[in-house]
Amino acid sequence: MMNTAIEHIEQGVKAHLTGNLAEAESAYKAALALDSENATAHNNIGFIYGQQARWPRALKHLKAALQINPDMDMAYSNLGQVLMNTGKPQEGLKQLERAVELNPRNIQAWDNLGRVRLHIGDFQGAEYAWMRGAELAPGDSRLLTRLGTAVAAQRRFREAVALLERAIERAPDFADAWAQLGVVHFLCEDFGSAIQALNQALLINPRDTVAMRHLALINLARGRKYEAIEIFQRVVALAPADETSRLDLAVVLLSRHRGSDALDHLDALTKVYPDNERVMFYRGLALRQTDKARQGNAQLEKVVRLEGAYADRAREVLAAV
Repeated sequence: MMNTAIEHIEQGVKAHLTGNLAEAESAYKAALALDSENATAHNNIGFIYGQQARWPRALKHLKAALQINPDMDMAYSNLGQVLMNTGKPQEGLKQLERAVELNPRNIQAWDNLGRVRLHIGDFQGAEYAWMRGAELAPGDSRLLTRLGTAVAAQRRFREAVALLERAIERAPDFADAWAQLGVVHFLCEDFGSAIQALNQALLINPRDTVAMRHLALINLARGRKYEAIEIFQRVVALAPADETSRLDLAVVLLSRHRGSDALDHLDALTKVYPDNERVMFYRGLALRQTDKARQGNAQLEKVVRLEGAYADRAREVLAAV
């Protein structure tokens, strides 16, 4: 007996919940083959494509869902998240605000809205969104952790610690909460507490690059450059797209007179950020440290012409030639 579109959607949801995205996608496609105007199938498959970073397909299906059902709050929520991930946070923000307007009890929409607001630097807006989400799901440690992150971003560290400790109390094995608690202690320069929390995060999740990065920064603050280099190298190996850690690694390598190793990382960063003055400045130093003084000086002269934050430092280096 042939399944109906609704039955295919139900099969897709079951597969989706177990993490079988291929099976879920197939089921949603089957639903659309039977009913091309099914907004739920368009939304659900669009969500899958968003999870897989298949952005054009995600946008196509989420927009189709909203054309069919202009009041579908989950489609607005998913579309907002996709737009943020494709470099359009302001457009994403509008979609997410529409989602919570349509359904103020949509926890996922509040969560997505918090993430977009944090991304654009609206920490108060992020706090409000995650506070609303946490009110709807008081036992959700993930939302408490994100709320703590937004509060910490406003330098209300005591409140942030209390929120993160609540999250840990509810879910002791939630690595993100331990990692964020470690970050807050780090910002307060309480390195002992920070190390304990960050190590606990890594005990739960050995691939937690946020925890690793801050352990590296603590080692750096304590003058333990060799240990910092080792940890930064692990971060970059696990998260090659973490340009901030890659640049920090290059700077520490330079301080240890490992110009050639630093240059490898700085060359990679230059491909992504060809006009970033900090990258240019340290690349100039690395070139000079690897006996390429002419190229290094030319790079530093470019930094001087930019007249930015690194211009004076570049002038000092060139004056010492």
